[in-house]
Amino acid sequence: MSRGTPSDQSDPPGDDFCASFLEGCTDPVLSVDAAGVVAYANPAAERTLGYDAESLVGRRLGSLIPEEIADRRARSLRERLSEPARLVDGGSVTVPIADSDGTTRSFSVRVHKHDPGDGPVYTGVFRERTEGNRGRDFRTYRNLIEHAGHAIYVTDTDGTIEYVNPAFTEHTGYEPSEAVGETPAILNSGEMSSEYFDSLWETLRSGGVWEEEIIDQRKDGTLYHAHQTIAPVFDDGGTVSRFVAIQTDITEQKAAEGRLKQYRDIVERLDDPILLQNCEGEFELLNEAVSGFAGVSREELYGTNETAFMDDASAAEIDERRRTVLETEEPASYEISPTFPKSDREAMFSTRRYPYYDEDGELAGTFAICRDITELKGREAELKRYERAVEGATDLIAAVDRDGQFIFANEQYRSYHGIDLESDICGLTLREVVDDEQYPGVARQVHRALDGDVVEYRTSRTHPDRGTRRFDVRYYPLEHTEDGQTSVDGVVGVLRDVTDSENRAHQLRVVDRVLQHNLRNAMTVVRGRAKQVAESDDPAAADAADDVLARADALLSISEKVHHITEVLSDPPETEPVEVVRTVERIAAAVADDFPEASMSVSVSTDESSAVASATTWLSRAIDELIRNAIIHHDGDEPTVEAAIEVTDDEVVIRITDDGPGLSAMNREVLETGEAVDALYHGSGLGLWLVYWVVQQSGGSARVDDADPRGTRITVTLPRLDSR
Repeated sequence: MSRGTPSDQSDPPGDDFCASFLEGCTDPVLSVDAAGVVAYANPAAERTLGYDAESLVGRRLGSLIPEEIADRRARSLRERLSEPARLVDGGSVTVPIADSDGTTRSFSVRVHKHDPGDGPVYTGVFRERTEGNRGRDFRTYRNLIEHAGHAIYVTDTDGTIEYVNPAFTEHTGYEPSEAVGETPAILNSGEMSSEYFDSLWETLRSGGVWEEEIIDQRKDGTLYHAHQTIAPVFDDGGTVSRFVAIQTDITEQKAAEGRLKQYRDIVERLDDPILLQNCEGEFELLNEAVSGFAGVSREELYGTNETAFMDDASAAEIDERRRTVLETEEPASYEISPTFPKSDREAMFSTRRYPYYDEDGELAGTFAICRDITELKGREAELKRYERAVEGATDLIAAVDRDGQFIFANEQYRSYHGIDLESDICGLTLREVVDDEQYPGVARQVHRALDGDVVEYRTSRTHPDRGTRRFDVRYYPLEHTEDGQTSVDGVVGVLRDVTDSENRAHQLRVVDRVLQHNLRNAMTVVRGRAKQVAESDDPAAADAADDVLARADALLSISEKVHHITEVLSDPPETEPVEVVRTVERIAAAVADDFPEASMSVSVSTDESSAVASATTWLSRAIDELIRNAIIHHDGDEPTVEAAIEVTDDEVVIRITDDGPGLSAMNREVLETGEAVDALYHGSGLGLWLVYWVVQQSGGSARVDDADPRGTRITVTLPRLDSR
């Protein structure tokens, strides 16, 4: 028939034509519905199979396959016939069918789908296979077996090998001539138990299929693992005629499984949690350590995520880290401290998370190893506390080894000796740090400590910027014990600057001498005047009594100042923020109330909030002393005192100016240097000496100048808080 355009083609045959074709076809034609139930059978089906059409219609096509055929192929064929859509476009299928006499007949059928209007129907023409077809099928099957990559051998019912394919020779080393006529015992490795073979034969003799793993032995004596399937072969009468065995070499797979088991055993023995999660964050693999922390079994955790067993904040942070790894496909490290409500545990983990890929190289999720660092962090925190204690100490602390090379030095030690705080101290030696004049004495004491002695002494050292300082020095042996033996590996030195304490001791001795001197002189006058009052009726006694009172008041004033000085010198020189403007204004108001005849003023050349100084709590007492001293020692009836406050980038400056007679040279020296003890003996400089030490302990300075045209200007300079 020639090809043409659609208009040239003949019309399709009508229903009568199709019906006459089916009725006249010499091959059985069967139509089934979607469930494999026969809906139509032509007359040839009745003649060939011996069933009338009424008995075929409504019967499942798969039920025509003889029951005695129980192999896997027959079971698979019955399943496909119950779902005929699977047979469409699948080529020809060989179907064994039992006729009405019970004879099994083999048909080749190709199934086609068509829809008459009330649902799909599947129709096949059943063509009985001839011996010629069987011959061709045999050659086809043999060709497939010969080229199969699996080792295949066939035995008779007694287990004698009748055939082996080339792959059998390749896998086992036995040539066909060596294997045929033998039994599979030639492959026996001795690794399988007698129960294994008993079960194998029991299965085969009952018509079942044996499918298990086996360890066999090659001709060269090496062992191999195989997945083995042995199935019975039935003849046309349904009797087992032989057995066919197929082996798949899984030696490499078993080795990989062995390695995997080793890895799994290692992972399970680890106390650190290990987790494998898919791209959605669901757990696919967990070790027992995860369950231990979570307080939940692994089986319950599979398919969940961190929210199932830890606090929400930690779970959210981990989820963010996991998403970052998925987005970047780069490993990530982080630390996290989750809590586990169900186990009532807390821990800190150092986690390394990696991207995870499947066998096709596609990103499949993330893999995390979580190292429990709770104890380590605890030790680190303890070491940090020790480190902060050493670094925060005011003492100079350092350690050297037996060769005099530095092991450690705290910030105070480095700062005093001019060593860069960021440099590696371990590269320096004691000789390089200590000056040549002091080194011999230091080295001598260090050697004493290396001999195991604790060395203590006091020494003076001169610093280019800090002047001469006094130190209490202690050297301790740095001991190390191993295997019960103790050795000295180095020396730890602690140098405590006692200069300030020595100064305070000296200062208190001066105060004591001043107090003793003034008390003795004053009390002598008191005794003399009191004697006059007691022994004389002279009117001058009243004047003497006034003199007694005046000197007693002076003595009390000196005593109060001494008390304040003692407190100042006894307190540690700690500073705090001081609002200078507010402090000065408060003092000026109080002084103005006490001395109404005086003219007291305060001027500020800056914003009040910026005039915040770093000073001791005694600063207000010092300023009060300066202002009152200017009024009390004034030689006029109407003293004038002005307090001016200025601010620079680094300093707060207080200037107190009066129009009095001015300070003596001794009092100036007391205020500026703290010296001139003679002025203190007379009591006049004691308040100024208090001012000197308050300013010194605040990190400031005081200067005395003559005012123009008359009087004194005292300038107190203090560190500004913002500049520190």
